[in-house]
Amino acid sequence: MNLLISKIKEVKTSQWFFWGTIALFTIAHVLIYALMPYSCDDYWYMTPLRDYCMGIDTSFPAEELWKCWTAHYQYDNIRLANVVFTFTLLIPKIIPSIISGLLVGVILWLSSKLSGLSWRNPLLLMLLTFMLTFMLPWYEEMFTQCYALNYIWSTALALWLAHLFFFKENPPHYIISALIGLVMGAWHEGIAGPLFVGFVAYLLINRRAVNRQRVAMTIGLVSGLIWLAIAPGTQSKMGYTISSLDIYAIVYKLVLYHSPLLILSLSILIALIKKDTRKLVADPVFVAFVAMCVTGSALNFITNIGVRTGWMGYVFGIISIIYLWRNMKVARYGRGKSIQKRIVTIAVALFLLTHYIVVVYYTINIRAEYDKVMVEYDKSPDGQVFADVTYDYQVSPLAWKKPYFEMFTYDLIMNWYEEYHNSGVKDMRVIPTCLRDAENLDAVKVKGDNPFMIYNGHLFAPIKDDETIKDAVYEIDFGPTKKVLACSNFVFTTKSGNKYYFCFPQRATVHLWIGEIEEMNRERSH
Repeated sequence: MNLLISKIKEVKTSQWFFWGTIALFTIAHVLIYALMPYSCDDYWYMTPLRDYCMGIDTSFPAEELWKCWTAHYQYDNIRLANVVFTFTLLIPKIIPSIISGLLVGVILWLSSKLSGLSWRNPLLLMLLTFMLTFMLPWYEEMFTQCYALNYIWSTALALWLAHLFFFKENPPHYIISALIGLVMGAWHEGIAGPLFVGFVAYLLINRRAVNRQRVAMTIGLVSGLIWLAIAPGTQSKMGYTISSLDIYAIVYKLVLYHSPLLILSLSILIALIKKDTRKLVADPVFVAFVAMCVTGSALNFITNIGVRTGWMGYVFGIISIIYLWRNMKVARYGRGKSIQKRIVTIAVALFLLTHYIVVVYYTINIRAEYDKVMVEYDKSPDGQVFADVTYDYQVSPLAWKKPYFEMFTYDLIMNWYEEYHNSGVKDMRVIPTCLRDAENLDAVKVKGDNPFMIYNGHLFAPIKDDETIKDAVYEIDFGPTKKVLACSNFVFTTKSGNKYYFCFPQRATVHLWIGEIEEMNRERSH
C-alpha cells in the first residue's frame, strides 16, 4: 500500500511539473509581449493607418488597408501573416500580445507532443524548454508584434499541422485539410516551405500513409506557396535576398547560429554507430523532421537578410533532437532513475526561471525608457533626445539578448518612428545624457585610425565645419576579440551649441561582455 501511495504521489508530482513548466513558460512570454512597445516593422505598417491606430479616425479603414496590402504585394510580400497583422493594429495591443504569448506556450506543448514527450520525462522536457529558449533567434525582433505574427503564430500553426499529418490516423476531411494547408502555405513561405518538404519526404518513404487528407494538406501548402511566389514583391526581392554560395559564410552561420543542426548531426552519428539504435535514423517521421530542419537551415545559408530566415530549421532541429534522444532512451526516467538526473532537471528549471525573471525585469525597463523617449521626442524641436536607454551590451548575459534592445540604435527603425509620429519631419537621435556636455568630459582618445573619444563606454567625436557624417565600418579591437563591425552615427548638439556625433557599433554585444573597445581602425574595403 505504501508503495502504491508513493507511486501515485510521484505521478502527480511529475504531471504538476510538466504542466507547471508549460504554464510558467507561457506566462513569461505573455508578460514580455504585453510589455514590449511597438517597434520596427510594426511602425512600417502602422504609418499608412496612422489616424486609425492613433484613434483619431474611428471608422473602418477599408481603403487604407487595401492600399497597404497592394503596396506590399507589389514591393514587399503578401503573406497572410502580414494581412492579419494589419487588422491587429486596429485593436488594443494587449489582445494580440496575449495571443502571441499564449502561442509560445502552445509551441512548447506541441513540440513536446511531436517529440513524443510526456510528463514521465521531466529532464527531456527541461532540455526541450532550454533549447527553445536559447537556440532560436529571439533577438531578431521576435518580440515585435509584426514578427510575432510572422514567426510565432505561423510556428504554432505549422506544429499543429505536423501533428495532424504525422500522428493522426485520420486527419480532418480532405477539404478542411486542403484549406488549413492553404492558410499555412500563404501565411509565411519560410515556415511553409520546409513543412512542405517534410510532408513530401514522409509520403515518399511511408507509402501506406498516403491518403486523401494528407495529399490535400500537401496540395494546400504548395498552393499557398505558389500564391506567395507569384507576388511581384516576392520576385523583386529575390535578387538582393539570395546570396551567392559562399562556403566560408555557410560554415560561419552553421557554427555560430545553427547549434540544433550541429547537435542533431552528432546525435545521428552516435545513433548510427550503435547497432541497437541504427534503425531509429530510418524512422519516416524522424526523416521528415530532419528534412524540415535541413531545408529551414538552408534558407538561412543562401540568404543575407538575417538568421531568422532559418527559424523553421532551428525549431525542427530541436524537435528532431528530442525525438531521437527519447527513442534512444537518453535521460530516461524509470527504475534506473538517478539522483543525478533529478539534480540536472531541477538545476535547468531554476536557471530557466532565473532567466525569465531577468528578461521580464529588462522588459519593464525597456517599456519605461521607450515611453520617456517618445515623450521627449514629441517635445524636441529637431528630434534630438538626450536619454539613458539600455543597450544590449549593458544587459546581463542571463537575459541572453532578450527581449529587444535595438529600438534606438538603428537609423531604419528610427526612420519608421519619425514617419509615424511626425511624418519624417524631425530626425530622431537618442543620445546618452552624459554627452550633453561632451566637450567638458574627461574622455579618452581611442587608439587607431578613428576620430573617437570614449566616455563610460560611449564613443563620440566632434564634427568639422563641412563634414558629412555617415555610417561607417571599423575593425574594432576589444582586447580578447577583434571584429569588423558596422557603426551607426548620430549627430547631436551639446548644450554649449557644439556639433558632435555619437557612434554605436552594431552587433558588439558578446564582444563588450568580455572586453572593452581598445582600438578602432577604418575598414579599408569600405
